[in-house]
Amino acid sequence: MIELVSPVGYPRFEEQAQRRFLDTPIGRRLGFIWNQYQTTRNFWPRLERAVEELCQPPVVQRAYKSNTWTPLDQTRFGELSAAVDYLVIGVGA
Repeated sequence: MIELVSPVGYPRFEEQAQRRFLDTPIGRRLGFIWNQYQTTRNFWPRLERAVEELCQPPVVQRAYKSNTWTPLDQTRFGELSAAVDYLVIGVGA
């Protein structure tokens, strides 16, 4: 059986939170979201260390996804973003 599917898509619009602006990232609460994509496994831990050394955050929160293709759970994202002042987000996280 062959099923024809229309290539015309209908975009899904998601509400976005109001952006908050930082004067400086130094000394602010920091969060990381990373999808653990295979080619970034050497890079990402080094990036985290470098950002932490440079910014000296009092609090660091991390969310490491178990897959590369789905977004972070919306509830977990909300909890994480409420607990930090800014996020560093990895490839496609």
